Amino acid sequence: MKIRFLSPALFLSLLLALGFTNCSNDDPIEDSEQNTGTTGDSNSGNNSENGDQNGNQGEDDQNNGSTTDSLKIIFEDDFEGSDSIPDKSKWVLCEKGDDSWNRYLSESYAQVYQKNGSLFIYGENVGGVYQTGGIETRGKFDFCYGVVECKARFVRQPQGNHTGIWMMPSPPAEKWPKSGEIDIMEHLNADNLIYETVHSWYIDDMGHKDSPKAQTTVDINKEDWNVYGVKWTPDSIVYTVNGQNCLSYPNLHLAGENGDYQWPFDHSFYLILSQSLGGEDTWAGAIDESELPAIFEIDWIKVYQ
Repeated sequence: MKIRFLSPALFLSLLLALGFTNCSNDDPIEDSEQNTGTTGDSNSGNNSENGDQNGNQGEDDQNNGSTTDSLKIIFEDDFEGSDSIPDKSKWVLCEKGDDSWNRYLSESYAQVYQKNGSLFIYGENVGGVYQTGGIETRGKFDFCYGVVECKARFVRQPQGNHTGIWMMPSPPAEKWPKSGEIDIMEHLNADNLIYETVHSWYIDDMGHKDSPKAQTTVDINKEDWNVYGVKWTPDSIVYTVNGQNCLSYPNLHLAGENGDYQWPFDHSFYLILSQSLGGEDTWAGAIDESELPAIFEIDWIKVYQ
């Protein structure tokens, strides 16, 4: 499916009616290292077989309590293409780096590919080397304010697994976490819960993690399909699971901050879908080789305004 845009007049009227306003991009944010967030702390033929036997949902699409009926889709992907490579007009491969979430990225479609109407993302050992997958819309699509929903499930959850659906500020951006990070969903190991988290200078460096509350956990059946989402406006970021509100992080409109500390969420962000493997020094902990591969399956992702 293609990205669709509204006419300017209709788009503006919808934003005003729903409480959305235009983002302020007048002042560029200083350059920094790309993707320094915290969402994680070639045998493609073999992967395809594993994904097919474990991941073909064989069920009708359900929005599980979505509250987006009055909104318009501005970005979507249902991974239905005949090509195994995700749509290059929408996605690029995540780049390998030094952080726990990206240090094993293969930068290869062997670990992230689409089949039978789903996207599969792997974390595995290939010839004695850990290889993980991830894609992002950086440079292809970003947005400010709206609703994101992503239907996904965890096919295999080994010890050391760290899975994420998240958002980072579009370049140019200040060094993490000054420009913010929105973690729609993180899942560790074989836990029966997921994490929903906001990151910023105010939260992570100034220590205001509970005033207001910046993270919550939500119990899930990890084998089930669930719809993970956020509703992002100028006044709050509301996290949802299957359409149910789980955490609301407010804009406190603190004097003298100009949105740089408590609320750096007034500029555009892009989307990331990633599968990471941990290690002794990471949030997910040690990797159990006998339980690999980790497999994360996404049915669809949509952005509304």
